[in-house]
Amino acid sequence: MRKNTIKVWALSAMSLATATTFTACSDDDDTTPAPRPEYNWSEDGGLKACDNLIFEGNQIGNGDNEFVFKGKQTLKKGTYLLKGWVYIADGAELTIEPGTIIKGDKQTMASLIVERGGKLIAQGTPSEPIVFTSEEAKDNRRLGDWGGLIICGKAPHNASEAQIEGGQRTKHGGNNAHDNSGVLSYVRVEFAGYPFATDQEINGITLGSVGDGTKIDHVQVSYSNDDSFEWFGGTVNCKHLIAYKGWDDDFDTDNGFSGSVQYGLIVRDSKLADKSQSNGFESDNDASGSTASPYTSATFSNITMVGPKAVD
Repeated sequence: MRKNTIKVWALSAMSLATATTFTACSDDDDTTPAPRPEYNWSEDGGLKACDNLIFEGNQIGNGDNEFVFKGKQTLKKGTYLLKGWVYIADGAELTIEPGTIIKGDKQTMASLIVERGGKLIAQGTPSEPIVFTSEEAKDNRRLGDWGGLIICGKAPHNASEAQIEGGQRTKHGGNNAHDNSGVLSYVRVEFAGYPFATDQEINGITLGSVGDGTKIDHVQVSYSNDDSFEWFGGTVNCKHLIAYKGWDDDFDTDNGFSGSVQYGLIVRDSKLADKSQSNGFESDNDASGSTASPYTSATFSNITMVGPKAVD
């Protein structure tokens, strides 16, 4: 019995040594660190700028309160965290693949801003929409958790040039009615409208002087803390828009917007309303009610409004 025990122990020891030898020879133990990517950094208007948009694996922006993207990049389908105010600069282009989810960071009032000359190509599909939403946990999301989506173009505006509230790089306006700022198709924007100052919030989607070369269709804004959609000037034509349970107005047109919206749905919540009164439609030529040209002349057709009856 003792002799057999020694043989078994010896055999086990040899097997262990053999296994150890093979492990030591494995090619998987290469400890050479992967090369770090190199980006082209610069400064633009006092802000850090880069030809790369993604940092720390899945973070959009470098973490600064304001960051300028100056390259051309595609966001592969996945989930990303948007931090700070990220500007898509003149000449830059961001493409987002269908099925992508972008979560806005609350602490940094995360917002995505397309500057004049920049492009956002967000082309989702019916089965894989592109979603901009809150970073908060599912049961803790609220109106105004993050900033919103702002697109600035070069189409006509009745003040020639203007700046959208809240952004230092949100100037818009020009003389190119056919300007192209990209594509928004099968896109959902949720829980936007962070208040950057007292009684001042960012809309779910703000369109400043966006031209009719831009494609906008099948877009839903839900639970916005200000207007769901607002147009300041511009000529862009939109189809299949949904404004769902926003705080303020659903469709707001100003400053000479002359585009059209066909096929729209408005769903109001009787518990949500701004102190200035919330309406399905609000339209002004400008803040002072002047007759400046071009005159606000938007066309809405095939619109359904569902909500509580107004009581004076």
